[in-house]
Order: sequence, then C-alpha cells, then structure tokens
Amino acid sequence: MDYAKYISSSSWRQNLVRLRELEASGFQCRLCPNSSTSGHVLEAHHRTYSRIGCEEDGDLTALCRDCHKGVTSMLRGRRYAELSPPEAQDYLKPESAPLFDPSTPGTK
Repeated sequence: MDYAKYISSSSWRQNLVRLRELEASGFQCRLCPNSSTSGHVLEAHHRTYSRIGCEEDGDLTALCRDCHKGVTSMLRGRRYAELSPPEAQDYLKPESAPLFDPSTPGTK
C-alpha cells in the first residue's frame, strides 16, 4: 500500500480506529499537554505498520505534530543504530591500474 496516498485519503480521515484513539486521548497529545483545543494539530502515529489500512485498536497513538516528528526521528535513529557499521570494502573500488607507475624512479 502507498503510505502517503493512504494517509491523505478519506479512508484514513474517517478511520474509526484513528477517531477512537483521538477521542480516547481527549484530543490531547499522549506525550505533552498540546491539544486540538489549544490549536495544535493532532496526528495518529502508527505503532505498527503491519496492518496499514486495517488498523486495530492499540495500533495508533495520538501525538501533536512536534512530538510525532520527534518520535519518528528517534525510531529511525534506533533502526539506523542497529545496522552493522560499513566496512572499508563497501567504499573502496578495486583499482584497475596501480596508483603509481612502479617503473618510475622514486615512486616505490
């Protein structure tokens, strides 16, 4: 499923699980005091992407836009940190010719 297309669709805006989470949170961010009544945009953060389009209760968390960006950034950072570090051969290309001409005096 195309995530960006889904999130901008009427199916997402009318999603009952999303609406229930926003209501259950009191239309307030679950991490800070920002709320829709104080003019903040609330978003539903996907805690799992395994059921996109068929979300279940507990799959979403109401967050203000700032907290949503922070949580997403932290989770991406964790995924990045779990990657194996790159090795030199990942960056080095095999040489097709020696860097210096060994027949030239003083380049040994």
